[in-house]
Amino acid sequence: MAGMVRFHPGDRSRLIYSFRGHRGRKGEPKGFTWQDYRDLIVRAHNQLNGPIVPVRDNLRTHLMPQMKDFIAANEAWLTVFHFPYRHRPDPDS
Repeated sequence: MAGMVRFHPGDRSRLIYSFRGHRGRKGEPKGFTWQDYRDLIVRAHNQLNGPIVPVRDNLRTHLMPQMKDFIAANEAWLTVFHFPYRHRPDPDS
């Protein structure tokens, strides 16, 4: 499941989400692809009729070149912030 929450002063909050069921079929994707995240962002933009400002982590599909191209092509209504990468200390050190 992937989702976006919208908060706007004076309005009720909104949740826009998508989920993918995995049935174990051969060739079936187990998780979200960059296209699924792109489609979720576009759907949110269309439903809210305004700019979108997602904050995302460093998940590999979020960092794909195609996703970066999509963000660059839609910078008029899409501003993306990234959580900083934080290296977890090695417990054996």
